[in-house]
Amino acid sequence: MTTSSRPRISGTQFINADQAPRARLSLSASHRDQHHPVTGTGGDPRFGAIDTPANESCVVCAPATRRLAEELFEGWNAALQTGDARKVAARYAEDAVLLPTVSNVPRTTHAEIQDYFEHFLEKKPFGTINTRNVKLGCNKLTDAGTYTFRVTDGGETKDVPARYTFVYENRDGGWKIVHHHSSMMPTA
Repeated sequence: MTTSSRPRISGTQFINADQAPRARLSLSASHRDQHHPVTGTGGDPRFGAIDTPANESCVVCAPATRRLAEELFEGWNAALQTGDARKVAARYAEDAVLLPTVSNVPRTTHAEIQDYFEHFLEKKPFGTINTRNVKLGCNKLTDAGTYTFRVTDGGETKDVPARYTFVYENRDGGWKIVHHHSSMMPTA
């Protein structure tokens, strides 16, 4: 075996308290191709980081799974059931963007997101996922598909089919919604 002057590659790490720190390598650390680029830092300070800015450390990724996407939606839907717009808005990051179902106004501040839910919650919404497509990334999870909301409007209960996209990011150890788009299904 020859010794190379090339920098050592350290893989992206997953947070898992049950494993020793050295055993926390991600799948992408061992399966590199055009869809799994090299990440991490170089072991030799002469070369610096391979694909991260100088003085960056190896990225630590929180586990993201389809089940996590389901749990995050269930938590958001449970927050709707409280009727408290503050609890719903708390599930969104401070810099989140909400493109809501029943408003033409994009909500780009926490106060605007809370304001939207103060009005939307009057309809007593309950969401049910119909179809789901989940994409997983490092500290990011995208859940897109279709859902149906059962709402009460003017004393009448009706089902409203809609499309959705939730983008979640793991920030400071917790998952927050950073982007949420919801639109009613077209009639044609």
